[in-house]
Amino acid sequence: MIVVALVAAAALGAVIRFFTEYRLPPVGSTAFPRATLIVNVVGAFILGLLVDAPHDVRIVLGAGLCGALTTFSGVSLQLHRRIFAGSIRAAFSYLTILLAAGLIAAMSGIDLSSRLFS
Repeated sequence: MIVVALVAAAALGAVIRFFTEYRLPPVGSTAFPRATLIVNVVGAFILGLLVDAPHDVRIVLGAGLCGALTTFSGVSLQLHRRIFAGSIRAAFSYLTILLAAGLIAAMSGIDLSSRLFS
């Protein structure tokens, strides 16, 4: 049963990611990749939220939903595009905002997790 839930969660994460990327595409090699930022920050929050959750919930939502929702390769691609377009400032800004927002989101999720599951 857990495998079915994992597959369903992964499908949901992939669909959410697809529609986010579809609705908020970066236009041009120097445009800010909002969709990639949003899905990765939301994923960081959800993973933080799962820290104190029951084991099966962590597996299904962490590996399934967040595994399909977030992506390191997407971040790498966005950085690569900006760097090779000569937009070093845009790449650095994106990376800085992504890391700061991701850490804040994860810490917020962890804080909320300790309140919900402890």
